[in-house]
Amino acid sequence: MTSQFLLIIEKKDSEKLRVFRANDFKKSTNEILDKNDATHVWGIHKAKISNLLWSKIKKNDKIYLTVKNENFKISGIVSKKTKNLKFGEIIYPDVIDKKQIINFLFFKNLQPCNISYNELVENSEAQKLSRKEGIHKINNDYFIEKKIKIKPKKFNPDEKVIGKAKRSKSEVFRYVRNQGKVKRLKNLYHNKCQIVECGFTFEHNIHSKKEFYSEVHHYNPLKKQSDDDFGNMIVLCPNHHAEFDYSTKFIHRDGISIINQSGNDIGETIKFHKLHTLDMKNIESQLG
Repeated sequence: MTSQFLLIIEKKDSEKLRVFRANDFKKSTNEILDKNDATHVWGIHKAKISNLLWSKIKKNDKIYLTVKNENFKISGIVSKKTKNLKFGEIIYPDVIDKKQIINFLFFKNLQPCNISYNELVENSEAQKLSRKEGIHKINNDYFIEKKIKIKPKKFNPDEKVIGKAKRSKSEVFRYVRNQGKVKRLKNLYHNKCQIVECGFTFEHNIHSKKEFYSEVHHYNPLKKQSDDDFGNMIVLCPNHHAEFDYSTKFIHRDGISIINQSGNDIGETIKFHKLHTLDMKNIESQLG
């Protein structure tokens, strides 16, 4: 039976996690990855893991990685582990105590994680250690993955017609957006999606008048009490709007590249008009 572990990362190592997640390694690190048939590697300071715990980590075990007290997490299946006295200086040349990083975990791919930070902590040994940074074993009886096969219901075009949909009254509370700013931003981009590889819009009729269609996305959601301002708005087509809404795509810290949930570049970029920028605080808000 495979085991699962929680790796709590110090905030000062947030950049280290970004590089790891985005597979943004240097040439020398990529050479190590190639030799170990992996795409990602994480080094652990020898003071952050005991020899006993290190011996418990095996190939195919699952590791959850997160910065302390933050909810954006990723996970990966261990493809290989090794101790090496030289890798720390090669992989983390700018780290002061790089020579003390001697335990290395290799992964072939990463996956986003939707389990809350508190839930991971409360069901691991980190709870006993007051949420201490480092790697902790998760309880054996927790997160047991059950594979349930559900036979899809066949589509039947002759199925009995139910009739008109029923109506019900409901009360909905929503944020009142500044429609003037929304309209001006759409006009600035001629109602075209800001994703360079897309640029989609379409013409439609509204009140007997032909207009082009686009949507404005608040990059840092308004439900988080973010700004209803140009620095938090981008113009998108409906498809890209949905992908950003459901957090399957993000803007990289470079303000141009589009990355997925694992932090990998997906080959899309976003362009900005010279009169419009997205505030870095809003970009950071989605990266963890």
